[in-house]
Amino acid sequence: MSQMLPRAATATATTKALKPALMAGALIAIAAALPLMHGGGAAQSELGSALAQGGLKGQTMFLLLATFLTAIGLPRQIPAFAAGYAFGPWYGTIIALVAQVLACSLDFIWARAIGQDFVRRRFGKMLGKVDNTLAGQPFTATLMLRLMPVGSNILLNLAAGLSSVRAIPFLAASAIGFIPQTLVFALFGQGSAPSHAHMLLLGGAMFAASALLGVVLLRRAQQGRARPAA
Repeated sequence: MSQMLPRAATATATTKALKPALMAGALIAIAAALPLMHGGGAAQSELGSALAQGGLKGQTMFLLLATFLTAIGLPRQIPAFAAGYAFGPWYGTIIALVAQVLACSLDFIWARAIGQDFVRRRFGKMLGKVDNTLAGQPFTATLMLRLMPVGSNILLNLAAGLSSVRAIPFLAASAIGFIPQTLVFALFGQGSAPSHAHMLLLGGAMFAASALLGVVLLRRAQQGRARPAA
């Protein structure tokens, strides 16, 4: 029985860590399926036209809604996909990226200034691990974690808010680390239109490259920690 508990805990932790990757796979499947559906391109055109007719007000509402939903736990890839679908890959990337950085800042500031008791009760076990991971090289470690297609965006934001990491390196690395996957999923969103199916291939290649870069940074960080102990 005692051996089963650690295994169950490990399986649960693994499942939680892989949820973003599984969700990413689902969005990729949706993007691949939409061009095959009758009227997919027309629906995308109508949505883009509706948002364009709203002008700055429509774009601002999208930005505020995406910021709020991401701040309360919506996976950040979903607003990027939606923004790419509605606004195109380049403008959609900018809007989604701004929303993600704002949401990250809100989570970080809330955890550090207001919600300390709640976050400690809810995520106390994670705080030490996050602090140890970010303390030595906060910028590089944060960048590595943002590039990896696993883990939880909101948990990292909240845990970092209660750690010893400084705000500027964390937020700057987060903003840079958000760019690849934001662009990738904006490309997937645009690629869901029949006339832009080639965007799926470009997005898939960039997603793989982003994940590979995260793995490389992770291995370098692990090697750097192992050297002093040798």
